[in-house]
Amino acid sequence: MRQMPSAVAQPHLQRPTSDDEVRAGEELLVARVGPWRVLVPMRHVARVHAAALPAARLAGAPVVAVDGAQWPVVFVASLLGADEVRLGASDQLVAVRGGGRCLMLWVNAVEDVVEHAPAPPAGDVAPPDLVAGYSGPRALAVLDVPRLLSLAGAAGQGAP
Repeated sequence: MRQMPSAVAQPHLQRPTSDDEVRAGEELLVARVGPWRVLVPMRHVARVHAAALPAARLAGAPVVAVDGAQWPVVFVASLLGADEVRLGASDQLVAVRGGGRCLMLWVNAVEDVVEHAPAPPAGDVAPPDLVAGYSGPRALAVLDVPRLLSLAGAAGQGAP
């Protein structure tokens, strides 16, 4: 099992993270993405859906329709530096919200919900741009959901 890479290799994302502080004891969703594990603050999670594989090659920005609303999709593996994203029939979509915006995070699996135990990053590195902090004995990265929503330009939507 690998952790989130120590830096996101996308120069256009080199800006400060949001002011969204993850508090000790806060519930975090554990998501598996390829060989990595990442954490998502539960206060931003609206719902978890089974992912349906697209019937055609994607063109343009990926979106999924849920209950008639179009939701932008972010493939978390690509954020973590994967060269390619392989979609699987058992993958899941995590609907996240914040600041009137929402989107779907495409992950391989939702594994658990844990309490945040603040930890220093593994190694002597600055947190990547989309990391709000680290948690637990393995220092897993906590995604900065408000920053991700802002960068993705996610629009307000209906219920997930």
